[in-house]
Amino acid sequence: MKKTKQKIERNFNFMDSNVVSSFVQGEDAKALYNEVSKTIKSGVWYDEDSKTMRGSSTFLSARVDSIARNLGQGIRVATLADLSRPEIMKIMKDKFYSDTPAIVLRSLKDSFEQNRLLIKQLAPMIEKKVGKLNLPVLITGFDVKPSKSGEGYGLDIVARDDFSVLQDERLSGKYDGQRFSNVDENGLPIFDNSGSRTWFARNQGISRLCLNRNLDLYSWCYGDDSLAYSYDYGRVALVRDAVAVGRKKVK
Repeated sequence: MKKTKQKIERNFNFMDSNVVSSFVQGEDAKALYNEVSKTIKSGVWYDEDSKTMRGSSTFLSARVDSIARNLGQGIRVATLADLSRPEIMKIMKDKFYSDTPAIVLRSLKDSFEQNRLLIKQLAPMIEKKVGKLNLPVLITGFDVKPSKSGEGYGLDIVARDDFSVLQDERLSGKYDGQRFSNVDENGLPIFDNSGSRTWFARNQGISRLCLNRNLDLYSWCYGDDSLAYSYDYGRVALVRDAVAVGRKKVK
């Protein structure tokens, strides 16, 4: 029986708010899952009963982000700043965690072999973008595709038109365990000893960035150094807001 390709029409269960948010859930969730699973072969599941895509990882969120942005109407995966919006924290609290499509690079050395291979790929991309490699940096605006070599994660990072590199001292591992309540425009913590949330960070190599279900920000994720590992209580969060409407499609 020939399988009919389902078109993604932007029909997700966005919630009514100043910032409209949704999981990959609703009428279009299965079509998006089918598209994503062509590249991401593990750590992503689709629940037929709730029409929800489950799982969250750096690579999964990056692939969904590229697909979502090309749908138009300002749909994207939640950025680091979005993860601290009340609307996002409300749907995550005590239930789910969510990765933002971003990578932190702190050093060229990493104890995790798959990460070392990825660093070799990322370092020249960063230098091409900003010149001198001044670590630590936050990397955004990328997609993933299957690697021809099949080494490491089996995926290559692909720079999009909006590929961006942000250098900030707060990304350093020495700030692991610092408290905060608020974040700046980039989503980075404004450290405050009396803060209600905690920033967790690796001290080397590369790491993911995720909002835990206790609303802390993890720049390593539960002690697991892999960018690909995904739990079934992970959720990729979609966002659509007035500022984002009309943004150009990404390549």
